[in-house]
Amino acid sequence: MAGLFVFWTNSGARVPEGLRLSPNRGKFALMDGTQAAAIHQALVAVQHAVTSMTFPSCDQEDLIEAIDSVEEQLHTGHPNVALMCRLLNSIARSLRAQPEARDACLTIEDAIGKAGMPSTWQSGI
Repeated sequence: MAGLFVFWTNSGARVPEGLRLSPNRGKFALMDGTQAAAIHQALVAVQHAVTSMTFPSCDQEDLIEAIDSVEEQLHTGHPNVALMCRLLNSIARSLRAQPEARDACLTIEDAIGKAGMPSTWQSGI
């Protein structure tokens, strides 16, 4: 996590800067509908890009599994925002070298920005 600021909660958990904490024991604040919709749309774009690219099937399956995990979090009462952030950045990092996935990566970038999450997928380019 080069260049990423972190805060520590009373329980000792690390929280990346930009992710909001609610007053109850370090849990993240709920995501609003606009933020969740942006993330969902980014996942749709990624899934379309992944299924239309020439990509090794094991890599494709891993990306679809990550997409499904983020979607699952979006549909819970208290989504794990840190997990979603990590997965979304990982998905974009996995796709960033694929020219045909550039739009999907930029859609992820926009969605994580709208959700107040840190963007780390371009680190090291």
